[in-house]
Amino acid sequence: MPASPPRPLKIAHVVRRFAFDEWGGTETVVWNTVLNQLKQGLTPEILTTSALAQAGCERRDGVLIRRFRYWYPYFPLSRAAVSVLDRKGGNPYVPALFRALKQGQYDLVHIHCGGRMAATAAALAHRLGIPAVISLHGGCAAVPESELRQMMAPVRGKLHYGGILDRLRRAPRDAVALADAVICISKEEQTRLLSRHPGHRIVYLPNGVDAASFRNLPDLPVKAEWNIPENRRLVLCISRIDYQKNQLILLEILAHDQLAHVLLIGPVTAAWYHQKIRDRASELGVADRLTVIPGLPPGDDRLRAALGIADVFILPSLHEPFGIAALEAWAAGVPLISAATGGLADFVVDGRNGLLFPPGDPARLLDCYDRLIGNAELRDQLKKQALTDVQAFNWENLTSRLRELYSELIDAGK
Repeated sequence: MPASPPRPLKIAHVVRRFAFDEWGGTETVVWNTVLNQLKQGLTPEILTTSALAQAGCERRDGVLIRRFRYWYPYFPLSRAAVSVLDRKGGNPYVPALFRALKQGQYDLVHIHCGGRMAATAAALAHRLGIPAVISLHGGCAAVPESELRQMMAPVRGKLHYGGILDRLRRAPRDAVALADAVICISKEEQTRLLSRHPGHRIVYLPNGVDAASFRNLPDLPVKAEWNIPENRRLVLCISRIDYQKNQLILLEILAHDQLAHVLLIGPVTAAWYHQKIRDRASELGVADRLTVIPGLPPGDDRLRAALGIADVFILPSLHEPFGIAALEAWAAGVPLISAATGGLADFVVDGRNGLLFPPGDPARLLDCYDRLIGNAELRDQLKKQALTDVQAFNWENLTSRLRELYSELIDAGK
């Protein structure tokens, strides 16, 4: 009797939050990964909290997404503080998720979060005798201290009983040390972690982009919809509205160039920072040349339409683990200016496929802007090279490399 074919590998992707209405880089990576894994014959599932979404299960595009109730171990904690933690920096307890992980008969756990969720998932995978992989989307080894302090602002002065619970549970702490493999999306982070964990399997695997989806951009009247005059020079930034992303520096361009109009598109993860941008624009007298669209759902044609009308795309982050938005600008044929930080510095080469400036340096940003706007030949050269270079970041190829890593880890454990 012939042997039955082996069942597809079943992969649990553990994510801190996964809400289609609150989209970011981690969600983009996880979603493109699982969709390509489906095409390659794997069975991926997403296990996440109900942060910014409803608890329960849904199946979308063939992918099962399971959301579980959670809580943050601080007292007292207002709904507003919970909302801030949901968007950035939250370190929750999710016991139902780990019960589901224990019962799911998975072949491998791929962790896309940090903190106690990551450490607990990695420890549980070991107890189940299956490999654990962790992807460091947030750049844990290279996050500036100032950003870490800002993330903890909502719980400052609150009673933190999580440490007591963790000790009583003898909860693991270091997910990186527990993982069978660690995926870094910047070479800087890979180098730092290798020095901390010598001999550990720490690999560099960049994020990707579906370049084909940016070839024929929709021609939609988004300027009219968003009240942007046709004669304005459009400076575009698609990114979370967040102090990490440093959109505030783009107002310097408005003060510098009377023809410029800045368009910011992205979910607001720091409401105070959004207000700071608005207030500063009013102080400078440029509020009429600033448009903020606080988030569009993934796949919204207006996102790609905005790329189609942009004169320049700028990603001015103070800290950027990778920078998928830069790849999207490349794929759309928009000349790119970015801060020379984190993962961006690994693939944006100054003068070749984009222009780089030191993060937080407005004078150097304006130098790059003037250099680009005043030189049509340079713009064409950067766009042409970027359209070539972006092909190396194909999601299908990157997911194939990830599957090879999975197979090696699973075979090593047999």
